[in-house]
Amino acid sequence: MFYDREREIEKLNSLHSQPGSTFVVIYGRRRVGKTALAREFLRDKLGLYFFVGEKDEALLLEEFQEEIEKNLSEYLPSYLKLKFSTLEELFEFILDFSREKKIVVVFDEFQNFRFVKPLFFSSLQKLWDLKKEESNLTLLAVGSYVGMIKRLFMDRKEPLFGRVDEFMKLKPFDFWKAYGFVREFAGVSPQDFVELYSALGGMPRYLLYLKRYYSGNARKTLDDLFFDEFAPLTEEGFNVLKLEFGRYYRSYFSILEAVSLGHVTPKEISDRTGLKLLTVGKYLSELTNHYEYLIREVPATENPGKTRKVAYSLRDEFFNFWFRFVYHNYQHVEEGDFDTLRDDFEGNFPAFVGREYEKIVREFVRRSDLGFKPLRVGRWWHKGEEIDVVAYDRKNVLLMEVKWRDLREREALKILENLQRKSNIVPLRGEKKYGIAARSIEGKEDLREEGFLAVDLQDVINQRPLCPSPLSGSRQSIPPA
Repeated sequence: MFYDREREIEKLNSLHSQPGSTFVVIYGRRRVGKTALAREFLRDKLGLYFFVGEKDEALLLEEFQEEIEKNLSEYLPSYLKLKFSTLEELFEFILDFSREKKIVVVFDEFQNFRFVKPLFFSSLQKLWDLKKEESNLTLLAVGSYVGMIKRLFMDRKEPLFGRVDEFMKLKPFDFWKAYGFVREFAGVSPQDFVELYSALGGMPRYLLYLKRYYSGNARKTLDDLFFDEFAPLTEEGFNVLKLEFGRYYRSYFSILEAVSLGHVTPKEISDRTGLKLLTVGKYLSELTNHYEYLIREVPATENPGKTRKVAYSLRDEFFNFWFRFVYHNYQHVEEGDFDTLRDDFEGNFPAFVGREYEKIVREFVRRSDLGFKPLRVGRWWHKGEEIDVVAYDRKNVLLMEVKWRDLREREALKILENLQRKSNIVPLRGEKKYGIAARSIEGKEDLREEGFLAVDLQDVINQRPLCPSPLSGSRQSIPPA
């Protein structure tokens, strides 16, 4: 099922329309839809699709040769009998063929050549340098392991460094695109979708499970997907990450588990995992910058390069959920004791969703017309105090609290009153405006008339404006509760 990705297809078509040869790398996490994108791009073009399996070179060549015979036979002399003894011979044939006919070639799971024939990377580099000027080839290298792909193409010591013309990083769907995708095949309510998105994220492959597993109850769906002897996603974290991290995966896993449990500073992570602080710092740097599984956060008012107030969070909703509720309880998985997992899930999932809803609302605010263009949008914390959403420029400050529950008007007013108290210790100058986001808010319109930004799930999921006249004419007073 191909959905969205119009910009990526447009970019690839633009590159393919140019004369000469182009080397493109498409990379991103497994399950994000890279293969679907490559096949959609190939659909109306002369091209070859090669899946690079971890197998003997001779077996791989047999599969590649069949693909060539199936797609290029009408362009080859009838007397020509193809037989390739090496990958180098096959690639040279493709380069020579493209002198006469524009062609697309996709190597899917390109990084697997390191298991098949590590020296092929050097050979490919030499052939590309020698023949690309005379050929007319659009070469797509598709890779699933971000760390591996970055090493192959961005490390100066690697032979393919500097040979790529375009890098295309494929990202998961954001909250709104994911909702549109799911609505194509499943009638999911907004509240259920927030819960499902908090666990599955925007990965198309995971969202497609809802076709089969969703029957009107988000919690039951997640139970069937993760907390059952035959659940399809119980082992997914291992399947995706063990090869990415290699033999040291246990240390990376322990750090990701700690962060998913709320141990978010280097000191907290060190205490939780038993790893030395310097070792934790090394792993955190790799997980943030190289593998891109963590995000380094600082309070929205702080200079990222100078502050020591640092917190880490998992970038990916799926792995955040998997480490928190599956890997954290994996001993019980091995024992077949799924009831313990379910108890943990039932007791802690609402708070987990609440934190994910905060992220969704921050992105909603980032996309909204606030009446000013924020310099920063983020969260703020200091000495036990925290504000969920902070957006500001040099003259305006917006502060918001986010709650994943249904609020009565009296509750909303108390939260706003406490928010105004906390605002006095936020080190920002400017006209301050206050807001609240929840699943639903009783008296939402009354709060708006008082000058507050009151946002519920329907506003968020439909991307409605924050208010008819953003941040203007606000009285910002708390009426008696």
